[in-house]
This record gives sequence, C-alpha cells and structure tokens, in this order.
Amino acid sequence: MSQADKEELKKQLNVALSLKNKIKETPAGEHGPLTQQLKDTCTRCMDLAKTAEVEHGRALALEMHVFARLTDLTNKHEEEDEPYTALEDDIKESSKIASEFGDRALENRLLELQANIYLRIGRPDKEIDCIQSACKIQRTVPKMMALLDAYGRMLDSLFSTPKPDTDLLLKYNAEYWEVYLWLREEGSNRGFNKDQFVRADKRRAAHLFKVALYIGSFAGNPLHGGKEEENVKMGMDAFDEAIWVAGVLDNKEYLCAATAHRASILYHKLNPLEKQELLSNLKQMQEKYEPDNNELADLIESITRGPLSGNSS
Repeated sequence: MSQADKEELKKQLNVALSLKNKIKETPAGEHGPLTQQLKDTCTRCMDLAKTAEVEHGRALALEMHVFARLTDLTNKHEEEDEPYTALEDDIKESSKIASEFGDRALENRLLELQANIYLRIGRPDKEIDCIQSACKIQRTVPKMMALLDAYGRMLDSLFSTPKPDTDLLLKYNAEYWEVYLWLREEGSNRGFNKDQFVRADKRRAAHLFKVALYIGSFAGNPLHGGKEEENVKMGMDAFDEAIWVAGVLDNKEYLCAATAHRASILYHKLNPLEKQELLSNLKQMQEKYEPDNNELADLIESITRGPLSGNSS
C-alpha cells in the first residue's frame, strides 16, 4: 500500500459524497448522468481501497454504490423484486465492515437503504425491522414517522386478507400506538407537529384514526383488561385522539364512528341516569350528522332493544 493511494481514495470518497448529496437534492427523474458518475466514482474508490487495503473505505464506497443503483431503479419505476434484492449482498458486506469498525453512522445509512428496498418490494414487516434497528442507533422524528408509515402499510396488508391474524393485528396496532405516543410526547419537542401530520396525508390520518379506535376498544374492553384503571385511561386517551383526528379533518364519519366506539365501552360503566343521558346525546348526534356509516345507529339500536339494554342497572 502507498500513502498516495490512501490520499487518492480519500479524495475520491469526497467526490462520491458530493455526488450523492447532489442526487439527494435533485428531484426524482432529473438526476441525468449523476447516478452513473457516482457509480463510476465508487468503483474507482473500491479499487483504490483494495489496493491500499483500507476496508473501511471500501465499505463507504459500497454504500454509496448501492445508493446510486437504488436511485436508478426507483427512477425507472422498476416493478420486479430481483433487481432490488440483488443489492442486499453489498449492503450486508458493507454492514459487516461498518460493524467491525464501529461506524454507527454508516450502519444507520445501510439500514435506511435496506428499508427502502423492502418498501419497494412490498415487505412492510421487514421494513419495520430495519427502521426499528435504525432507531436503536438514533431515534429521530423522520425515522419514527417512517416507522409509522411502515406500520400503516403492514396493517393494510393484514386487512387485505380474508381472515387477518388477530395476534399480528394486536402486535402491530400496539407497536404503532407506542411509536405515535413517542412522536406526540417526545417528538413535539423535536419538530413533530400533530396537526400537520394529520392534515398533510389522508392515508396517514386514516391509519392513525383506525389504530386509535382499535387501541381504545381493546384497552377499554373488560375482557382485555379494561377493568384496570390504567388500561381504561389508555383506552379513553386513544378514543380522544380518534375524536381529535375527526375534528382536525372536519370528518363527520370519523366523529360518529369514534363516538360510537367510545360510548359502547363507557355505557357499561355508567349509572342508569348517565346511560339515559348518553343515549339521548347519541340520538342527537345521529340526527344532526346522519352519517353514512351505521355504527352510531347500530349502537343506539343495541342500547334501546338489544343486548346492551339489559345492562341498564
């Protein structure tokens, strides 16, 4: 090895990093020759690293080479899985070296690349694993928001099957909620804006709303520990969050559905007079909003004629 090779490697790695940053700052589809320039520069770096016996430099070059290839695939809207999974061997090799050198920043970037691959090939379960590992290295608002999105896709995938696995539904709803609570409570001090989060993306808002209803109904149900004060408190907090989402979006369907779910849990905990007052409020809401979903109407029917009416004392 020679000092000249090491200096040239350092120079070329800086060139590669500059190209990578340019690509990240350039809108998708407008990268032109930048990705090919980055790949060529990274290949040159890997050759120099081999000659100079600098494994850490080779790992850095491998990571940027994968980034360039993944960018190309994304720009081409590649739909086949194989071109994406072909990148994984290089990620594993670079990650192994990064671990040996204790380069946590490089490990983090590689996990983000791997998560992007799983996003492209529709494996939200694997994507979740990668982002969780990246969050263990450093927990940030963008990562936690990406993790929420991955959980949302995972739940969509489960609900797309005829009979969703109930254990997995509980697992991913609970983990989603845990991440959201971190964003709501810790992330607010780091730039996370609840209102913006809900308003900016209807799909995100829908995921949050559905998870809040699930957690509220599960935690507040006596069969699932709803007799414990802490669980009841968690359930009511989740229902409040669902109602808050409905208010931010001015969505009467969400409002009526959330109110119905919350009332069905609360009803059993009320005295006869409170039950009558609740029923009256539900009827007024049904008359005011006339929602397309029938959850509110079904609850009113259950209270007045169905099984809930037997619990009025």
